[in-house]
Amino acid sequence: MIAGRRTPRPSLLARLLARLTALPPSRSAGALALGLLLSSAAHSAASGASTPTLAADVASWSDGLAALDRLDEVCTRLALAPWPSVPAVRRQWLQRLDTSRAACIEHAPFLATLGGLWLEEGEPNQAVIWLERALLLDPGQLGAQADLALALAALGQGNALRALQEQWRGRTDIPPALRARLAAREIRPGDPLPVVKLGGSPPASGWAQYREASVLLGHETNLDQSPRLAELTLTPPGGPIDLPLLNPLVPRRGAAALADLSWQLARSPAAGQVVRLGVNLGARGAPNDGTTDWQTVQMVASLSQAWAPWRVQADASGSWVGGPLSEPYRVGRLGLSVERQFNGCTLRSAFDAEARAQSDTRVQDGRTLGLSASTQCGLWGTTQWTWGLALRGAVDRPIDPERAGGVQRLWSAGLRLQGGLSRDVRLELTARMTRIQDDDGYNPLLEDNARRRLNQAQLGLELSRPVRLPGGRAADALVQVQAVRQQSNLSLFAYNNFSTYAGLRWAW
Repeated sequence: MIAGRRTPRPSLLARLLARLTALPPSRSAGALALGLLLSSAAHSAASGASTPTLAADVASWSDGLAALDRLDEVCTRLALAPWPSVPAVRRQWLQRLDTSRAACIEHAPFLATLGGLWLEEGEPNQAVIWLERALLLDPGQLGAQADLALALAALGQGNALRALQEQWRGRTDIPPALRARLAAREIRPGDPLPVVKLGGSPPASGWAQYREASVLLGHETNLDQSPRLAELTLTPPGGPIDLPLLNPLVPRRGAAALADLSWQLARSPAAGQVVRLGVNLGARGAPNDGTTDWQTVQMVASLSQAWAPWRVQADASGSWVGGPLSEPYRVGRLGLSVERQFNGCTLRSAFDAEARAQSDTRVQDGRTLGLSASTQCGLWGTTQWTWGLALRGAVDRPIDPERAGGVQRLWSAGLRLQGGLSRDVRLELTARMTRIQDDDGYNPLLEDNARRRLNQAQLGLELSRPVRLPGGRAADALVQVQAVRQQSNLSLFAYNNFSTYAGLRWAW
């Protein structure tokens, strides 16, 4: 397996030459990750008081808005900022929070504040999405409860507001400002409510949903991950033979388009517990070389449980990958992970089991067991940057003992650095080294049946900046650059690729 993908291993040399597989490039960590870890926290009730220092606060905190994972410090300050009552300032603050949503997607107070601002702007449909999510882990968040009831009432579901008013009728712990907020919308049974039609209906089943899409256009220097070979040296028993190739292998370069769509659902059936479901679709198309196109479909599910600083998560996924040039295959995966917060860092360890099934060449099928450990921390001396380290080891065992190379062993290490370059521009740098080695010789006709070794280096860069689409929808403008270099003692498996893409990513 190479950076989350396997290298095809046909058992015959002719099949090797015929099936130089083109697999989808590795995506950034946020593109397929279900990972909407919705944590519990209290949402402060809106005071309604304006503040003359809000503009200064926006300026002083703007550089921190692009930080991804120092959530306890940056996202909490955003969530607890003085509530703006002047419409112009409120819209400015809403836009700032909306551009920081991806960074604070795991922060419940932030999401509750974002939902409250959308409600104040007269957008209850948007408000319901984020308020539902903020309440997933802690149904007792009073401010979010009130805002959600008001948002549902504005969408024609007055029963939610009436039920909350009845529930709070005998309580003495409700802040006066919060009770007054509900009283301002007193509704008698049977009274009609205005219905705001914004192109969708609010979730009524307790499930929160999150949808994200991206479209990128760019260029790759090696669309089919091909080596550059004009001849091949064979090593039969009679001695080596240099075999010129009638059709030399040359990387195919050209323009391409990437498209991704992710739909994720989450709910909390019990305190500290979150169930997540999702589907992810991806495709790459090269207009001048359609044989290198590929498509992926992935179904994911997970169950997580939090105990104080610990969180345990079990997850399962099923994937299908196919395309004209590569043989379609299916991958099933089960995983179990444990993570906790310690000294400002998120520490995580995980075990995973994977099964791969080819559509035709079943001799390549295998089973993989892996262990991994990772950490993500704030960069020393700043709240705007984070760094992460991930290590993984795995063993891939063939189902058919005749599989070329036999057992395959993998080791990988990855680094990630991310943060804000300015008030709007965010940078993410990634580097990964992967080493793979077969236990048995790959083929008697190649390098005297040498055991195959692969060393792959990946470098990636992503720049993003929030923009507004027609109609006022928020999005991120992206520029992605990736360089991949794979070396091997068997020249058939060595290749280089350099890709650049630019486009948009948006959520709703």
